[in-house]
Amino acid sequence: MKKLTKALMVVAVLNLIAVLAGVGWIFASGRVDKQRVLEVVDMFEETTDGRDARIKAEEAEAAAAVAAEEVDLPQLAMNSGELNNIRLQLTQIDRARLERMQREITDLQNTLKRERALLASERTDFEAQRTEFEEMRVRIAEIEGSDQFTKSLAVLKESKPKDSMQMLSVLIQQGKREQVVTYLSALSNGIRTEVIAEFVKADEAELAAGLLESIRMRGQETALADGTSDDNTPNTLGP
Repeated sequence: MKKLTKALMVVAVLNLIAVLAGVGWIFASGRVDKQRVLEVVDMFEETTDGRDARIKAEEAEAAAAVAAEEVDLPQLAMNSGELNNIRLQLTQIDRARLERMQREITDLQNTLKRERALLASERTDFEAQRTEFEEMRVRIAEIEGSDQFTKSLAVLKESKPKDSMQMLSVLIQQGKREQVVTYLSALSNGIRTEVIAEFVKADEAELAAGLLESIRMRGQETALADGTSDDNTPNTLGP
């Protein structure tokens, strides 16, 4: 009996030593600390029924918090009629925007057509004026290049201003105004001034002004044709 008791005590001591060694290894390996021991104790203190009741209470509290934060959906809900009205308004807005864009495009197209027509008209006028100008230059060249022009110009230079004015007046009456302007342009400044003054003395001030304007335009046209300005155009009108 003593031997059996002693053997049981030895086994109990060995089991205790093993348990203590295991506990020491668990703590030494970092798998268990004081907080975990307390958590395990708390877990076993709560019954399974108590645990289930606590989980349900936490879920109900969370659901109530979410419901409190959400917008009251029934207030935002719209029926089919209201939705159709909104769709109709959006459609009308899109249609109005499209019509406005079409009007703007049409206006731009009409403006472009008008500008093209105006440009074509201006180009036609320019071509006509250029043709007329070229024809005039040809006529002037023919006049200035003829022997008769040289002789007639010499006569005008040697004549008295009043006599030159009267001869030029006859040419104007014969419809040769362009030829008269050519003669006056070819005269020197002094002689031309005296002849124009005779037109004024003969109560032909309007005619004199018209001749001066024609002489000025002739000078500009000649300068443009030669690629020079009035200031840079050399004086080749004679002494």
